[in-house]
Amino acid sequence: MTWDALRLFLIHYYAWFGLAGSLLISLCMFLSGWMYRGKQGERYSVFNHYISELGEVGVSRLAWLFNAGLIVGGLVLAPFLVGMGLALGSLWGKIALAVGVFTALACAAVGVFPMNGMKTHYWAAMAYFRSGLVTVLLFSLAVFLQNGEFEIIPRASNFAGLFSLLCYTAFLLNVDTGKKKDEEKEGALDPEAEPERPRFWKTTILEWAVFFSTIVWFFVLALFALK
Repeated sequence: MTWDALRLFLIHYYAWFGLAGSLLISLCMFLSGWMYRGKQGERYSVFNHYISELGEVGVSRLAWLFNAGLIVGGLVLAPFLVGMGLALGSLWGKIALAVGVFTALACAAVGVFPMNGMKTHYWAAMAYFRSGLVTVLLFSLAVFLQNGEFEIIPRASNFAGLFSLLCYTAFLLNVDTGKKKDEEKEGALDPEAEPERPRFWKTTILEWAVFFSTIVWFFVLALFALK
């Protein structure tokens, strides 16, 4: 397949990759959470469990499914982000495309490096969260700065992007300000760093807010593209 043929394919079908990747990751998370039993025999809760605990080998019953879902889902989302950047056609779209591919690969890396190896997992997870914020910001800018006469994606989709940006920012600020000076960085995402798991944990709630807002943003962009 030539580059021109691949480019046209991605521009015409990128929305389907967005829907497929988002649904795959969501389904794997739901099934893993449904079957989850923690070290104390507790059920999974978005209010006080990190997302990555679903992929903890030896604890989560369906860790393999969760991790595989992130790996395959991240790889499926890469063509979505590439296609969207190409469809927008602007410099901002192309910059967003490059950062978006890195974010999709970082998502896959979280599955490759589960939290059993906390140091490596921390860097993979934080690469995703930080580049994810930049990806949403750049694509939102590309959508906002479109030529009004040739609007590829409606600017109204930026309401979903703005909400996602707020969630990313709140989560990252919470992680950065919550670290103690003498604490290793990876402790910020380690449930074992807390002597007792809170009933309502702000960090995990914000992390799930990032996930849900990102999935909503993906769906909004994909559905607008299919119109």
